[in-house]
Amino acid sequence: MIRNYTMTGKTDGFGCQLNAVFSAIAFCEHDPNHIYVHTPFKRVSHGWKSSERIRELNEFIGIPNGIGSNVEIHTKKSQGNKNVFNDRRPSRWYDEKTLRKLRNWYWSTPKPPPCEQDIVIHIRRGDTNSPERIAMHEGRNPNNWNAKKRYDKNEFYNYKLPKILSMYPKTYTIAIHTETHLGCKDPPMDEFISIMDDWPQSLKDRITWKIAEEWKADQKYSLPVAFHEMVTAKVFIQSRSGLSYVAGILNKNEVWFFSKKGSGKGQRYPLDHWRLLEGPGSKTPDGITYLDFCKGLEEKK
Repeated sequence: MIRNYTMTGKTDGFGCQLNAVFSAIAFCEHDPNHIYVHTPFKRVSHGWKSSERIRELNEFIGIPNGIGSNVEIHTKKSQGNKNVFNDRRPSRWYDEKTLRKLRNWYWSTPKPPPCEQDIVIHIRRGDTNSPERIAMHEGRNPNNWNAKKRYDKNEFYNYKLPKILSMYPKTYTIAIHTETHLGCKDPPMDEFISIMDDWPQSLKDRITWKIAEEWKADQKYSLPVAFHEMVTAKVFIQSRSGLSYVAGILNKNEVWFFSKKGSGKGQRYPLDHWRLLEGPGSKTPDGITYLDFCKGLEEKK
């Protein structure tokens, strides 16, 4: 019996919800007993709760709505497909056929202009360092709040980014997408200025900082704009976030995966062709593809 499978019920951020949907699509593409039927988003955190904003995001992702009065849903999931999320080689699910389907859907609807810069870096902030957000979540259920564990210090980026950027032509321009947190009263750049301590001026001059406000939807670097710039960059350097992960899936070019403990469900393992950005203490060299990393593990057995 062919069973209709949908992903519905999540109310967290856009990236995590889309990641769950992608996992369901990837699963159904490889299981002949299941057909994916899309349920549109109903509520998205971080300033995207109104019906108008939800419609905007549902149109933005381009996935056809499969829910109707005559469609029977046999399997409903809310937290992502475990087969896909737990597989140490997610490229077994996100093969060329599946990636082509996801990307064709994404490009089927209007999009913002592509990124003007060559390299896009996502530095996760906002929810990871907001005292208000942490207190709010911990008051409800601290076990469900792990974004603060994915805060990566300015000192890490200060040391790591010049090494990664030196691997590319000095003519490449750079965009850094990040966000301030709820209740932030300082000028936006104050939080990030130490990242560039002691960097040569020639490197600083190539960088455009694109700082959004975490809870504000209508702004210059809104969620769709930031996401599409991640998707269209020649080189995309992820943070540990669902938003980065799904943008990496849609990006056809070179993607760097932040390889460090503390990533969320469905974000623990990269695709085979992604390059690894190693966290502190790792002995794995930066830039190795995940496929080569896995081959190295096999050879050591």
